[in-house]
Amino acid sequence: MRTRSKGLTGLIAVAAASLLTLTACGGGSESNKETPTSNAGFADCEKSPNTCNSGNTKPGGEYIFGLEQSFTSWNVNTEEGNTLVAAQALSGVLPQPFKSDPSGQLQLNADLLASAELTNQNPQTVVYKIKPDAVWSDGTAISADDFILGWKWNSGKKEHCSECTPASTSGYDLVKSIVGSDNGKTVTVTFEEGKTYADWKGLYSTDGLYPAHLATKQGFDLNKPEGVNSASNWFSETVPTWSGGPLLIDTFNKDQSLVLKKNDKWYGKVKPSLDKVVFKFIVDQGSVIPALRNKEITGMSPQPNAALVNGAAETPGVIYRIGHGYQWEHLDLNLKNKYLADVALRQAIFTAINVKSVIDKTYGVFDKAAKPLGSHNFFPGDPNYKDFVTPTGQGSGDIEKAKKILTDAGYKIENGKLITKTGEAVPSLRFRHTKGNQLRATTGELVQAALKNIGLDIKIEVTETLGKTLSSADYDMIIFAWVGSPLFQGSAEQNWVTGNGGNYGSYSNAEVDKLTNEGARSLDPKKAADLINQGNELMVKDAYVLPLAQKPTLTFTYSDYVNIRDNATQWSPTYNIQEWGQKAA
Repeated sequence: MRTRSKGLTGLIAVAAASLLTLTACGGGSESNKETPTSNAGFADCEKSPNTCNSGNTKPGGEYIFGLEQSFTSWNVNTEEGNTLVAAQALSGVLPQPFKSDPSGQLQLNADLLASAELTNQNPQTVVYKIKPDAVWSDGTAISADDFILGWKWNSGKKEHCSECTPASTSGYDLVKSIVGSDNGKTVTVTFEEGKTYADWKGLYSTDGLYPAHLATKQGFDLNKPEGVNSASNWFSETVPTWSGGPLLIDTFNKDQSLVLKKNDKWYGKVKPSLDKVVFKFIVDQGSVIPALRNKEITGMSPQPNAALVNGAAETPGVIYRIGHGYQWEHLDLNLKNKYLADVALRQAIFTAINVKSVIDKTYGVFDKAAKPLGSHNFFPGDPNYKDFVTPTGQGSGDIEKAKKILTDAGYKIENGKLITKTGEAVPSLRFRHTKGNQLRATTGELVQAALKNIGLDIKIEVTETLGKTLSSADYDMIIFAWVGSPLFQGSAEQNWVTGNGGNYGSYSNAEVDKLTNEGARSLDPKKAADLINQGNELMVKDAYVLPLAQKPTLTFTYSDYVNIRDNATQWSPTYNIQEWGQKAA
């Protein structure tokens, strides 16, 4: 991988991976068999991440890409829709101003835009120049109206949208106005006086543009907050028959597959050579390798485990790669639970969990680089990385220390049950993980065993719809991953500030809010990182999220297809989906 700032930004939940920070999922059995990190076709990815497995393509054919879950919303801007699988499925449909390449560098989408520039710092002003031939699949121009709609349903302001639930308001909440000129092809975004947003390249890029004119055709008045809310709901519930990218949805079979075909109105430089791209939903990771061997899928980028790595390595004609990037696994607590609202109980829970043991029995089986992650915002190797977790004892598995935290706070353990200082027995806590993810199931069992030592009963449950589970906070404890990008300021604001879209567990600390907001707005990256780290140090003491490890990625494909490669950011291997194709003779 490249030398880069390894910030956790604009996040997506991984099954979920979430979009801004996107959310993620995965599973399978474990094995002690060691495998190399890559093989033929991907062998040069370490030195040439952007061009490995490149080649000319021949016309025709289809590519079947496995996805770990289905999804419940077609609007990736919403809390529920902010998942990696939804972003991957719509990667050929939604236009985005910037994308990250596999080396972690943000690149202007030169198909969509002629330019995107910061033209003034006070008030901060960004000007986008949309290419004249950039159109939606019905021939309507992609325009400033589409940027305005995205702003209104992401701003978090009731005067813009009455009931929208954006995955992140970060940056959008600071915009004062958006004005279109040149027939809507020039978009001028002006921020509030004295307000700045350093991660402005993430706006519309860590989510995507939606066609405002189709919302208007449905009768929604986008000048009214109720109309914008109706538009958001309609885009969320309705399978897109439109596209602003190289592909267009052909058919959708719920929980089974999504089939995309060429968009005849695609204006980009590279025209798809494949006739179809099929996304096949495979929830049970035990079914992945059989599907690969039977060519029910031709490639995938699942959350890895030893069985998947070894299975890919042993399948004839398949190339694979293990990589590292902007993904991290973590345990979250739901502070709406009245018992978990007590910081002492949270600290004791995290102290009783042995993170190193979890890693050794999960990712460490096949990824010898895996180690505890002590930050919520940066990865080891980044100059801004600081381990705030280890000094607190959280993740140490120190049962005696966990018990002391509880007894000092007035708790007692009687007959194997944890009793509060008011004499109540703490009821069972629901630990949730994505269905079919064996490594997360293993983690759940380890957490269950550890917390039994401090009198807590843990009930393990699965979810098939991570985005919905997170957005409804239907858990007491949950394990998932964030998938981010080279941006780090907006994602911190998204996840840790009171009431923001990625803050599913309802964490709130006024000082953390202040420091994180200031960090998100600073145009000085070093100052921004320092502010965010100060907030992180306070947040760790509050024991809201326990980082586990930087997640390895696994990408594999049959070798007779080219231009498919690992991209360990939230744009994932589908970032260049229009370039995928059968290898030319």
